Amino acid sequence: MSFPLSRRGVPGADAIPTRIDLHLHSRASTDTGSWFLSRTLMPESFVDPADAYAACKRRGMDLVTLTDHNTISGAMEIAHHPDVIVGVEITALFPEDRVPMHVLAWGVDDAAWADLDRARENIFDLVDLLDERQIPCALAHPLHRVGETLTVEHLEVCLLLFRIWEGRNGARPRQCNEVAVRIAKAASPALLARLADKHDLSRRTSEPPALTGGSDDHALLSAAGTWTETPAAPSREALLARLWAGAVAPGGAHGSATHLAQSVGTLPLKRYLNDGAPGLPEALRALLADLIQHPAGAATPSAGAHEAAPGAVAAAGAQVLRRIRSDRTFVRAFRRVGREPDGADRSHERLQLATTWLHREALASALSPDGFSLWTLGTRVDSLGAAAMLAAPYFTSARYFRGEERHAADVADAFFGSPVNSNSTTRPRALVVTDTFDQLNGAAGTMRRYAGWSAAQTPPPATIVTCGGRAAEEPGLVRLRAAADFPVPAYNVADWRLGVPSALELLEVIQRTGANVIHAATPGPMGLAGLLAARALDIPFVASYHTELADYALTLTGDRLAADLAGRAVGWFYSHAERVYVPTRTTGRGLMEQGVDPGRLFIFGRGVDTATFAPAHRTWTMRQRMGGKRAVIVLYVGRISREKGLDVLADAFGLAAGAHPDLELVLVGEGPYRAALARRLDGTRHRFLGPLTGTALSAAYASADLFCLPSRTETFGQVVLEAAASGLPVIVTDQGGAHESVVDGETGMVVRADDPRALAAAIDILARDPARRQRLGHQAREHASGRSGWAELFAQLVASYGEVVDRPPWGRQSGVSAAHAPIAPR
Repeated sequence: MSFPLSRRGVPGADAIPTRIDLHLHSRASTDTGSWFLSRTLMPESFVDPADAYAACKRRGMDLVTLTDHNTISGAMEIAHHPDVIVGVEITALFPEDRVPMHVLAWGVDDAAWADLDRARENIFDLVDLLDERQIPCALAHPLHRVGETLTVEHLEVCLLLFRIWEGRNGARPRQCNEVAVRIAKAASPALLARLADKHDLSRRTSEPPALTGGSDDHALLSAAGTWTETPAAPSREALLARLWAGAVAPGGAHGSATHLAQSVGTLPLKRYLNDGAPGLPEALRALLADLIQHPAGAATPSAGAHEAAPGAVAAAGAQVLRRIRSDRTFVRAFRRVGREPDGADRSHERLQLATTWLHREALASALSPDGFSLWTLGTRVDSLGAAAMLAAPYFTSARYFRGEERHAADVADAFFGSPVNSNSTTRPRALVVTDTFDQLNGAAGTMRRYAGWSAAQTPPPATIVTCGGRAAEEPGLVRLRAAADFPVPAYNVADWRLGVPSALELLEVIQRTGANVIHAATPGPMGLAGLLAARALDIPFVASYHTELADYALTLTGDRLAADLAGRAVGWFYSHAERVYVPTRTTGRGLMEQGVDPGRLFIFGRGVDTATFAPAHRTWTMRQRMGGKRAVIVLYVGRISREKGLDVLADAFGLAAGAHPDLELVLVGEGPYRAALARRLDGTRHRFLGPLTGTALSAAYASADLFCLPSRTETFGQVVLEAAASGLPVIVTDQGGAHESVVDGETGMVVRADDPRALAAAIDILARDPARRQRLGHQAREHASGRSGWAELFAQLVASYGEVVDRPPWGRQSGVSAAHAPIAPR
């Protein structure tokens, strides 16, 4: 089939720039030097040259070239077209150290290639020959390390050798392309003269190298997505003349880790289609072929001993088709993308939609709590393996891209003599993963405040990512749809489930936000996913500790084995963090006992909004709702759950109420222990107000007389600060971290944990002495007002990220700010 020059033959065509993808591969690219591909008997490309030609023409290229590795055989297959230029990508060596570089050359015939092939052992001889034959050439992807080493000295020599550099390669990271362009543009006549003296070489030009662009595509997915434009060139001879003159400019897309993963990941699928895709349903085979830009071929029938495997494939394929057709959201999205013009963006987006859908389905099949039994274990393991196989190319490519970006930054630092690393500690970009966000608890409240604060900064230094419900995005916050979810172990709350994210969707957020540090706010599925992503991508990993999980497990289950397992899991998780942010020193010492290195523990306190929580919010309406003017109101705010010590509070309140009939216990919150607690409080004056937020919660604090938090497992106790800011004296226990926010006898009272009589005595003292309540409440307000605000604390946290960004995992501490000093044992 012949295609016309796509933008010729129309009025004014001579003024339209000519566009060509100058770096493109086909199945002829076999001499790649890839040890892995050669050992797996997998070619670097399965693309038929005729298909590459057709794709380029459909996507708007005026002329077409193929630049296969060390061969022109692919280009020669389509050389009969008048708009085809025969090209090649030559692996050439520096003779002194055998460092390889890739050189693109265009306008090559059989005789010229035979001579070039012999000359490529010496890059100087090769360039001399190219110049002698007046064959246009360019240094391909200048910062790409084809071999083990690539130094600034090699690039300096290349400035002297090549009049053209590839300034935009569609398979390389943006930073690599931009550093290469920056180096090329720095090649002033004076610099070139100095380099010629330094390396004892003659320079071939006194101007900076001209810049080309090419997709470097091997899979037909990105073909024509990156290109070179020249002044109007009505023929291939005219275009070669433009190249020789350096009248070129790059355009189109830079590379991405996702595109690289798709290019590599489709190789085994293309091999599978070449083998006839045995057992795969025809409809699914056609869909797969369309997705990966590869002919479907003829189905291979199964027979005899080989029937079992194709039969299993057929059953699995039929199930996948049913699931696809029943997922209307996916079908609508896929059809919407399918209506876009043919091009690299459409190809990659469709493949990403399909891969993400398959990954989510595999995860759901592996982790769904429905129908779990020993007999389904093998199937679940298979599904988990499939999910891992789908994700592996994406994480491998992302890690590779990060290494290339670091290499580009190092080259730029060495060449220009000043740091230009975009991952500098002055620009930390955190991805904060959390299993709780909408729930009414301290950790969720902190995350909501952090998201709001970050969204107000320019640029936002952190993005909060949670999982569950519908996928959504807003400033400072990304919600991922869970691939599977579970109830919180031993915690019977229907509206709080732990969501398991798709690794591919989490990776997409990491790449889109440019995250260079991952912060796990919780150790659940989201925290674990964050840890795995950080390790896979070589990104620093830090974590927060909000909840005494081992103590909670013991309280909720009564099983010491469960508590021990929870403690060991906590110790394992936090031992992988370069920094662990704890709210109090008491909590930090608890983590030390679980084996966490003390040098990694840092204080990240909590703030309080003294305008939102203040005595001025006291109202007659709320006071009446809580018990009336004459009552002495004891307030509790938090989850209604056993681990909060509410059985101790019930017993203590019963004892205190015997001496004070006007005592009223008011509980704000909800939880699984409410019904049992109500039975335990039967016969006393008490009220459950349910969950309160906003002005109602502010009024509840301000309208009470004293506050009580009987928990022994608090890591901090945000409600203590809110009560103190509201002007209430606070009673807490001597275990957990809450007592660090109370000055005993001055802002409240600290009593023995798990001791109803001690708690009753403290309630009695404050109940019978209004003047003491007022004095302690006033001092509590002043104490809370002297603490750092949320904005200051979040700014300190972001500054702390900067101390670990761009350091390898397990980085050594090089100094600690006063705001985040490490915890030392007493």
